[in-house]
Amino acid sequence: MGKARFLLPSFMFTAGTLVALQLINTVTTNVPSTHLFPETMSTTLGTDIATIMAIAIPIIVIEYMLFAVPIAVIILLITKVVKSARYEMNIMDIGREFGGTQIIRRAAAPALFSVASAQMFSGIIRDYLFGIGYTPTSEIAPLFNASLSLMAALLFVPIALLLFMPTWVLNDAGVVTHLKTDNLEMRHCPDTQGVGRWIANMLGGYALLAFPITMFVSQFYNPIILPIMSGVEFGQTELIYQTTLALLWTIGLPFFVMAYILPFVMFNEAMQSRSTVRILKLARRLGAKMVRKEKIQEIKRLSYAYDEGQKGTVELYAAARDQEIISTQKSIKAKREKQKKGNTKSNVKKSNVKKKSAPKKKGSSKKATKKKPKKK
Repeated sequence: MGKARFLLPSFMFTAGTLVALQLINTVTTNVPSTHLFPETMSTTLGTDIATIMAIAIPIIVIEYMLFAVPIAVIILLITKVVKSARYEMNIMDIGREFGGTQIIRRAAAPALFSVASAQMFSGIIRDYLFGIGYTPTSEIAPLFNASLSLMAALLFVPIALLLFMPTWVLNDAGVVTHLKTDNLEMRHCPDTQGVGRWIANMLGGYALLAFPITMFVSQFYNPIILPIMSGVEFGQTELIYQTTLALLWTIGLPFFVMAYILPFVMFNEAMQSRSTVRILKLARRLGAKMVRKEKIQEIKRLSYAYDEGQKGTVELYAAARDQEIISTQKSIKAKREKQKKGNTKSNVKKSNVKKKSAPKKKGSSKKATKKKPKKK
């Protein structure tokens, strides 16, 4: 894995962050600063947001160093307790390849999580950043809601990464849970899943559900539907413009947040070998063993894939594939039994033949032993 894989994520981070800052600066040009920083450091709300984003980068790096592995350890312990009844926890020998596309995809779930979660606090963030009762001017009104969502999501990124970074560590280490051998005998699909993936799926599931709802409320309902319900009349051109802008922001907003998250994904790649060793040592102490990936290959003859007790399953799969069952395990067993019976019958016949031929041999021996008459 060379350094070339970092080129695309680095370009996306640079371009996405610059565009996001430009959009935020456009909306906050005439808005005074929040006085979080001295006047020499920040003069407007836009420079406040840029300063917070810059300061957040080393804070998140420190967050990774201090909390990623300890939280991953807590997840391991919880998984061991919760899933111990049906699942085993082991270490799987996984591949080492992780290209630029995978780095970008890893940033998607925390980006959606940040956008969706920040919308719940957008009212508080708006009042704090812009002041209570602030009304945007007509010039920046079309971009205001989108920029507010972007600022809130970027401010929420450190919290989202605190939850997602431990899952990256676990997934890279290859710690998995899989069904125990006894449970594989039930009608249950084989289930092998990374411990980090189990937690990430729960967080990602929330994000996938909450993101469209929150974006509909912030980009469509509040700026378009609610005013129409209140009696405000939009011209056809203005309505199309507002709807198109809202749709573009709904699709594009996560990409700006993803761009900001990418440096931390790349930092995790740089620290991956060190964190993996620490996680694997702990997993071994918890009883995890090394396992390998099962090879998945096509079954040419269904009859040889299942035992006699699953003959019905063989017939169902054969019907679904329009395939005729040539021979089942039951018929194979019957053939073997017939062969055994045939062998035993032939052995019995041979023994009977020997028994019948035995008296003849006895008689012939008697004739051979008779004394010849003496000559006179």
